[in-house]
Amino acid sequence: MTRWKSITVETRREAVDAVSHFFTTQGALGMAYDEQLYGPDGDPADPLPPPDEVTHLTAYFPWDADLASLKGEFLEFLPVLDESFGPDSGSFVSASEITDLGWAEKWKEHFKPQRVGRRITVRPSWEPYRAGPGEVVLIVDPGQAFGTGTHETTRMCLRLIERLFSSRLSPRRVLDFGTGTGILGIAAARLGAEETLGTDIDPKAVETANENARINGVSDRFRAKNIPLPSIRQRFDLIAANILAEILVDRKREIASLCTPEGHLILSGILSEKGDWVVREYATERFVLEDRIEDGQWTALLLGRPAA
Repeated sequence: MTRWKSITVETRREAVDAVSHFFTTQGALGMAYDEQLYGPDGDPADPLPPPDEVTHLTAYFPWDADLASLKGEFLEFLPVLDESFGPDSGSFVSASEITDLGWAEKWKEHFKPQRVGRRITVRPSWEPYRAGPGEVVLIVDPGQAFGTGTHETTRMCLRLIERLFSSRLSPRRVLDFGTGTGILGIAAARLGAEETLGTDIDPKAVETANENARINGVSDRFRAKNIPLPSIRQRFDLIAANILAEILVDRKREIASLCTPEGHLILSGILSEKGDWVVREYATERFVLEDRIEDGQWTALLLGRPAA
């Protein structure tokens, strides 16, 4: 018998990805939300009816999760959600405890090795996989912390990291700000970075990232720490940050101060309509847009700092 906990919230349809992103950063193992896939008689609808503007989303957590704390974190997140999607973009509905006899193993069937770039493939630890010539396989299990390669924002970061390391500007020192599982920093280390630092405010994420570095064979080049940006004394050729646009803009001076001359930033977790805003804000720190990719409603930016 397996036991879980869950939190159900109400949110606008267009905010589902952002809410899913948030709950994943809080340690959610998975999410589910209602979809209108059937007609009024229970038959598959063709064409599908337009989705409701509001949907219920349920996030599932391990049994040791603190539901009261998770509810509080969600309520504190609501002003950020409202700022992105307008007033009343979300509300708390319920929290519950679940006893389930099969879901703990059943959910693993949905996670298979996934190619996310020309060379990078992400696979869960329970799925065997034989790498092809030149392929970089990252072993990261869903549900450990935010950033497992399944979300659009993480996939885009990995593609931009791969692109940068394929150029003549291959970074030597890398900072993974808000490291989560450590996947971005670990990818940089696997692609050739000599030194990679991952930072996160969540001690559990730091522990997870360091363990993932060990599993992926890069403990000598990647380390994760619970350390604030102002306490970091070195500078980096590449800084990767997969967090919300509002946080990226709020922390722009701290982030920029840690980047070397002619260094690069890879910024993700940005809703597409906020991409130009982030570019303008970082232009005040002498960064120019070198590449931009989009996936669904999200965008990721590659910014460079030209030589003075």
